[in-house]
Amino acid sequence: MQNMENMADGEQEVQFDDRGLIPAIVQDWRDGSVLMLGYMNREALDRTRSTRSVHFWSRSRQRLWEKGETSGHRLIVKDLFIDCDQDTILVKAEPVGPTCHTGKQSCFFTELKGSEGQDRNPSAALGGILERIAETVRDRRANPRAGSYVSKLLEGGPDRFLKKVVEEAGEVLLAGKNAKREEIVYEVADLLFHTLIVLEANEIPLSDVYRELAARHGKSGLRPAHPGEGGAGE
Repeated sequence: MQNMENMADGEQEVQFDDRGLIPAIVQDWRDGSVLMLGYMNREALDRTRSTRSVHFWSRSRQRLWEKGETSGHRLIVKDLFIDCDQDTILVKAEPVGPTCHTGKQSCFFTELKGSEGQDRNPSAALGGILERIAETVRDRRANPRAGSYVSKLLEGGPDRFLKKVVEEAGEVLLAGKNAKREEIVYEVADLLFHTLIVLEANEIPLSDVYRELAARHGKSGLRPAHPGEGGAGE
């Protein structure tokens, strides 16, 4: 995909349809969730780029509108991309509040089954594999299962699952020192898995971690020292 901000010929590369519109897919820049689909005309695209707030062209009302102009639930642009055919835009944005008019985080919360949609867990379409694992851990915490590794760790309390985090961190260290790619991948996956258990045991959603990382993004890795300590880098 091609970053629109770096396009040599500028906006003339964008292929609008015969109605003067181009579809724009909005993605949460923090966890990759697809939030919504809208349409832009040239003015909406220009306003989106100049204000860094997502604007669309309403096909039903036949007017330009800024997402969140009445609700306050705006979409703050982080990056703009265009596909290989220059006829679809990808907007990576930071949502301010829920994106869907229903109050859901994303407009995509109904699973399509056969000819009928079935409403299910609204988070099922959000994020990726880390979110799916977190959901499993959350379910095991609420509904322990015999023979479940996660259930056994949680039943053992913090001493048990925190010990596993320390062990897995040590395995990552050793794998890194050995510089063996397969070992590093395997051990980091183990560390992430057990870290998710720590988060879920403390009822901390992954979104809080994404939010913290997003707040740090683009800033210096140095931070003020805590009292009694030397400098610390992230």
